[in-house]
Amino acid sequence: MRNDMRWYIWALVLVIACALGAGCLSSRGQNTQITVMSEELDSFNPVNVGSFDFYTADIRVENPTNLTFDNVEIQVHLMPTTAYCHSQSATFDIPSMTPYQKLKETFSFSEFADLDCAYNFSSSVTSDQP
Repeated sequence: MRNDMRWYIWALVLVIACALGAGCLSSRGQNTQITVMSEELDSFNPVNVGSFDFYTADIRVENPTNLTFDNVEIQVHLMPTTAYCHSQSATFDIPSMTPYQKLKETFSFSEFADLDCAYNFSSSVTSDQP
């Protein structure tokens, strides 16, 4: 193999390694300090419109720390406790959460009427690390 070809292969390997490394190194990660709660899940009062029930839940988001978090993404999942209801999910993007900030996000969805659905709540939060 010629000497020029070896340098070309090494340069190609270096470029691929840098491209893979840049994708794997991110300042974004799971954030366990921001809390997400909903107290309304046990007492949903749907609004009936024809053959559908419309549900609305307020999701409380709180940053109890003295840190500012940027690019906060909150994923909310509602898993039904009965087989005939559907799972629900929503994503909220918050550009920045300042220290001790509290927010309220509204999550709305619909189900077929008269199913009397109940849900288990889970959430995950990611953000840029401070």
